[in-house]
Amino acid sequence: MNQLKWNLFLLLLIVGVPVIVSQGIYEQGGVVGCLAPFVGCGALIGLLTLKGFKEDNGDTKISFEPPASDEKSHEMAVAMVRQMVGKRIRLVSVHWSDPERDEYLYTPDIEHPSGGGRRRVASWMDEPTEDILSKSRYMVESVKGEEDQIRLASVHWSNPERSEYFFSPNADYSLNRKEIREVTSWTGEPTEGVLSTSRYMVEPVPGQEDEIRLISVHWSDPERDEYLYTSRLYTLEGREIKSWKVEPTNDILSKSRYRVEFVHSSKEEEMEDENWWGDEKQ
Repeated sequence: MNQLKWNLFLLLLIVGVPVIVSQGIYEQGGVVGCLAPFVGCGALIGLLTLKGFKEDNGDTKISFEPPASDEKSHEMAVAMVRQMVGKRIRLVSVHWSDPERDEYLYTPDIEHPSGGGRRRVASWMDEPTEDILSKSRYMVESVKGEEDQIRLASVHWSNPERSEYFFSPNADYSLNRKEIREVTSWTGEPTEGVLSTSRYMVEPVPGQEDEIRLISVHWSDPERDEYLYTSRLYTLEGREIKSWKVEPTNDILSKSRYRVEFVHSSKEEEMEDENWWGDEKQ
C-alpha cells in the first residue's frame, strides 16, 4: 500500500504538476515557455533512475540458515526432482503468502517491456481466479544428465509443437543492473540460449521439508548461486519475478522460498501433500 501511494505521488508529480504549470506559462510565455516544466520532469526522471532501486527495505526480520551444500541436501534435491518431473505444479511464494491467501507465480498475457517474444512472469497478489489458476500451471521437465535440475514450461501457453519456458535472460533490471536480472517467458521456438538459461537447480530450504529455492544454472558460478525470487516491485499484473545476481542476503533467501503444489485434476484442483517426496526418501 505504501508503494502504491508513492507511485501515485510520483505520477502526480511527474505528469500532473507539469501540465498544470505549463498551462499558466503558456498564457505568459507561449509554446516555448510551457515546455520548461516537462524539461524539469525529464531531469527528475533522470535523477530517480540514477538513484536506482533497492530490493531490501528492511522488512525481513527473520534470519535463515545458509543454504546447505552437503550430500544429504543433494539427495533430497534429487528426490524432489524425481517426484516433480513429468507433472504439473504451481509455485507459491512463501514470503508473500499468508494463512488466508496463497500468492502464485504465473505467466500473464502481457508482453515484457524488453519485447523480443517475451512475456512477463509475475506473482498474483490477490485471491486467485480461474484464469490465474490456469496461468500458474507449469509442467516440470528434466534436464538431460542432471539429477537436481529442471525446466518449467507454462501449461497455459504451451502447445504440442512448442513448450513455453520461463528463463533468466541476459537482461538486467534497468534501475539496479548490478544486482537484479529480469525473468521472462519465451513465446517462440526455444533456442539453444533459452534452453540453457531456463535450467534451474532445485535447492531444499533448510529446516523446511515442503519448501524449495530455484537457482539459475546458467548464471551461477562456484562462488555464488543466482536465485529466482519474488520482488517487492509490482505492476497491475502483480509482483515481479527477478533473479538475484550477487551474494544472497537474508531478504533474498526469504523471497526465494517457494512451496510446490501439484495439479491433480483437469478441473484445476490442487492439493498440497505434506512431505510430498517422502516415498522417494524411504
